[in-house]
Amino acid sequence: MKRTIRLLTSLLTLILLTGLLAGCSKNKLADTFDEETVKQQALADITLAESNDFEGWQARFAPEYQSAVTEDAYTAYLGTLNEKGAFKEFGKIAIIGQEQNGTNYAVAVVICKHENGDIQYTVAYDENMNLVQFTI
Repeated sequence: MKRTIRLLTSLLTLILLTGLLAGCSKNKLADTFDEETVKQQALADITLAESNDFEGWQARFAPEYQSAVTEDAYTAYLGTLNEKGAFKEFGKIAIIGQEQNGTNYAVAVVICKHENGDIQYTVAYDENMNLVQFTI
């Protein structure tokens, strides 16, 4: 029960990061982004997150979001990874653009295949390629 509450709390923390993008309209990727660069950065950030390097992963977020990314949430995330088993491979990847109040964002939706099931990540970046969203 405590583990479930901790996981839900952690996921809620990560979901709060999506508030920035909640009202965005979907568009094609803005010219300020390169699709291949977004894809490769998303794969690198997911790999970093799965590597048990909290400080390195937290540092990838835009400065205004770093304090919202807590070690407790990260620990719960690692628990979810543990339940899914060993990483097997990256699956399908979709890259889209979003815009809010004149600011462009790039969003990668990535499927990761693990021994005991898949995890779908939604990873979003500002124009400086800082993380602004990371949800599973």
